Amino acid sequence: MYWRIIAGVFAILLVVGLSSAYHLGSTVVGKQKDFESQVRQWVQERTTIAQIATIDEYRGKESYAVVTGVNKAGTPVIVWMTADTIAFDTMERMVTRESVEAAVKKGFPQGEIYRIVAGIDGEKRFWEVTVRDEEGRFHYLHYDLYTGALLTSYVIHS
Repeated sequence: MYWRIIAGVFAILLVVGLSSAYHLGSTVVGKQKDFESQVRQWVQERTTIAQIATIDEYRGKESYAVVTGVNKAGTPVIVWMTADTIAFDTMERMVTRESVEAAVKKGFPQGEIYRIVAGIDGEKRFWEVTVRDEEGRFHYLHYDLYTGALLTSYVIHS
């Protein structure tokens, strides 16, 4: 008799837990789709980008949508956008994401790269990299977008 009660309580907890996880997951996915839809609309209305390659989000002092793509003239471009602001640059002068990734892997051979996104802070433009080292510490690295030089490095101990 006790086993049936325990099994029933366990089943109820399992159903509640799974439905909560599903709801949380679908909410996150829905918000990401809403973000991408809004950014695509901004791109269409406010830029000359003809073909979008990537959409990302940079969260610094202010959150920006970061869009890479090709403009109508065929030039690779990057745009940082908020609802009120827009900053634009060509990608021809930039250090590539792949070059930054290679530099991070060289500096953290056992590390795990979580994220690489182009960031902006006023006139400063940089690659922000989040990497977890072999000791479980998170490193936030900023590399100059044009030279690849390491600008800043922060460590968060877990």
